Amino acid sequence: MADLATRRGHLLAAIRQHGRPVTTQLAEQLLTGAWPTYGRNTARKDLRGLARAGLLTAADVNGRRVYHPTSREVGPPVTATRHIQPSPDTERVLGQIERGEIRCGRDAAREIAARHQAAYGDEVWPDSAWAAALASLPASAKGGNA
Repeated sequence: MADLATRRGHLLAAIRQHGRPVTTQLAEQLLTGAWPTYGRNTARKDLRGLARAGLLTAADVNGRRVYHPTSREVGPPVTATRHIQPSPDTERVLGQIERGEIRCGRDAAREIAARHQAAYGDEVWPDSAWAAALASLPASAKGGNA
């Protein structure tokens, strides 16, 4: 979806810079260089999407659909058409990280690896590189909580 929002934003900027009414054929020409696979159907979908978002107005002239740019103040920005709702799990995990209940990052990973090494020995980490990395950890990291 990020590509869709980026492409439509680029098309809207090209239409505003062009300054005149735009047809599907002209929209296709405006974005041919930026998106090599941009075709007539994609141009139609993007123009309709921008019109639904209130950023373009559509009119039929001589049996052809023409899109006019609206003023910059009218309509929401292109990315505001999608509302990303955080899941309850996301909020729960972020809260746990903020409260210090969960640790993340390199130090936490090193401490977990050191605990596993101490508990299970070389059976878990047969690679000598892991053993050398764990041996280089300070003593406080080997016995800390993760």
